[in-house]
Amino acid sequence: MLAMQYSVRLPKEFSVEKVKERVSLRGPMFDGHPGLSHKFYLYDREEHVYAPLYIWENGQAAQSFLMNNLFGDVVQDFGRPRVRSWQILEFGYGSSKKAPEFMLSEVDKVCEKQPLKDLKARENSNHLEVLDTQGLFAHMVLLDPDRWEISRVSLWSGKEQAFKTTADCVYEYDVLEENRQLSGAA
Repeated sequence: MLAMQYSVRLPKEFSVEKVKERVSLRGPMFDGHPGLSHKFYLYDREEHVYAPLYIWENGQAAQSFLMNNLFGDVVQDFGRPRVRSWQILEFGYGSSKKAPEFMLSEVDKVCEKQPLKDLKARENSNHLEVLDTQGLFAHMVLLDPDRWEISRVSLWSGKEQAFKTTADCVYEYDVLEENRQLSGAA
């Protein structure tokens, strides 16, 4: 599995309502998209940034998306954004059946001296503990081996349910309504 995200700083005249309208129009275009497990439509109100997060079954599916019209429309409308990708070390669903409304992404550097197998074991243990948290929809642990960063991404039924973090860097997003498991995705 592979996670992928791009961020678009929206023009001032591009309102939140316009973002939601775009999401509702484009969301159905992703139904049945080969290799796409999830797409979370994310919006950072403070920074006025649209930053969707994709969960792909494999790198080929992610690459195919970048080469097709769905991504081409983003480039045409906003310019070509920088696209980040991560290896998914852990992914699981929490007990909340309510669609997520808030996403918390915490990023830490991977210590050069720490053996990666120890990192994986620690992150797996933490991941399993987080999955038992009330209000959690999903949690994943992502590794960026280019920057040697570990990201812990959690999707919550509400912001008030999200846990507090001590990570080096924290991003908070509203999850827009179109988020759902995609029907027919391979």
